[in-house]
Parts: sequence; C-alpha cells; structure tokens
Amino acid sequence: MLTLEDENLHRAVEQYARGAALDSIERMEGGVSAEVYHLVLLQPNGSKEHVVLRIHGASHYGHAAELEFRILKALSRAGICVPEPLSLDASCSLLENPYLIIAFVEGDSGLSLPICNASIETMAEALNSVHEVPVDIMPTLPRRTDPIPELLEFLPTDPEWNDFRGYLERTKSLQFSGKDVVLHGDFWPSNLIWSEERIVAILDWEDAAIGDPLSDVACAALELRYIHGKEAKDLFEKAYAKHRKVDPDRFALWLAYVSSAALKYMGDWGLEVSKEKHMRQTARATLREAAAVLL
Repeated sequence: MLTLEDENLHRAVEQYARGAALDSIERMEGGVSAEVYHLVLLQPNGSKEHVVLRIHGASHYGHAAELEFRILKALSRAGICVPEPLSLDASCSLLENPYLIIAFVEGDSGLSLPICNASIETMAEALNSVHEVPVDIMPTLPRRTDPIPELLEFLPTDPEWNDFRGYLERTKSLQFSGKDVVLHGDFWPSNLIWSEERIVAILDWEDAAIGDPLSDVACAALELRYIHGKEAKDLFEKAYAKHRKVDPDRFALWLAYVSSAALKYMGDWGLEVSKEKHMRQTARATLREAAAVLL
C-alpha cells in the first residue's frame, strides 16, 4: 500500500503536475482489482487539487490502463458523467504497475443511499444514456452478445440444474440480433456517485464492452436485489423498459448468466461469511426464477 513517504509516488505527482506537492493520500474503499487512492495535491499557487490514483496491480483482471484511459476519454467527450481522465503512465518506471490519474468527483456512493422509485428511475436513465453512446466513437472493445457458452461454464453442477443445462445445450447459442450498444459491464450502486439526487459520476469501466444492453440490465438488477431485495430488482427492470424493450426470455438468460457467474466466483471476492451466504442465496433464487421462465 502506498504511503505519503513513498518517493516514487512524489515523482509520479511531479510528472503529472510539475511544481505540485503531494499533501495527503488516502486509500479508498472498493477497487477489487485495482488499488485506488484519493490524493490531495498542493499547487504552486497554494490551491489544492483532488485527484484519484488508480493502480492496475497484479490482481487486476479488467482492461489495461491504456484502454481504460481511452474509454474514459471517449465517454467524457460523449457527455457521459465519468471522472475526467488526466494522466496515464504504463511504463512502470515510477510506480511498480501501470496507473491512471483521474479527477476526483465529490459525492456519495450509491451504497450509502436509501433506495426508492426515484433513485431507481435515475439509475435506469443513466444506464440508458451509456447505451445511447455511439459505438463508433469508442476504442475497440470486446463483444458481449451471447450468454449461453459462458453460462454453461458457470452453471452449478449439482443435479438441480440438469434440466436447465439440457435446455442450454440444445439451444447452444443465442446471438444478440439487435443493435450493439456500449456496455458498462459492472453497473451497480457501488460504481455510482450521487449528489443532490443526481448521479454525478459512473465509475470503474474496466469491464466495458459492446453488445446486448440486457447484459448490463441483468447485472444491475441482481446487484440491487442483493442490497435491497427482489422488489428493487423488478423495479429496475420496469424502469429500464421505459427506455428500451426488455425481452423477458433474453433478460432471463442474462440473469441466469450473472447469477451463475456470481456463484462460481463469489468465493474470490473476500466477502464476510454472512454477506457471502446472503448473496449466494439471492443468486440461487435468481437463477431458479430465470430457469423457470425459460423451461
């Protein structure tokens, strides 16, 4: 973990803003696959600048720092409320791993806010705004259009799921037939910053892709169910449907995908025992409901 005494960090600050001095550093919560710090820089004129340092360390599993920087640039130019990307260093000559410096956005995490119809509507509107970004302004991103191949890998192996596995194996593939959209890839309350009932920043674009918008909707719906229950999940689906059609069968497939993936990888997330138990129960319930729609 970086500290105020780290000389290389001071050099990185100097490289970003010549003449600026590092005034304070604070490790930020979240950032499962990246180390994230809030830096306060003291400028030569006496003013203070707040920035965020994102380090792509050994455990990083998302896009490379260079691609994440280009994603943020493109989205910022498109008017999406993302933190402005300020600097990139992938040389590993100053810090041990590639890093980005992005603007610090003042506000509250979506995890700290009570959920209500209005906030769910705001979340759905924000996600739709991402999906309306022209794909051709983005750097080359992976496509996420067919849930079935990976769903077959993620699906639990116990006998309860034999009929559903058989359905998936018979179907084999179900490519998206609509228009590709820009996908966030991990749209949930923790990645949203709010101020005065507005979303002022959408964070963490390391899983961004292009493809089927319902993959994002399913991810957000499951995460809302973990935190606020099934009603919040259903409300989000209905709120998003005001912007784009939600095909129930395809939505069920993506819900099965995200819940199965969660069951497979949740043990690697470092969760408290009670929280992991709750999330596993929720993911299994979601998977059962999704399978029932399709069988």
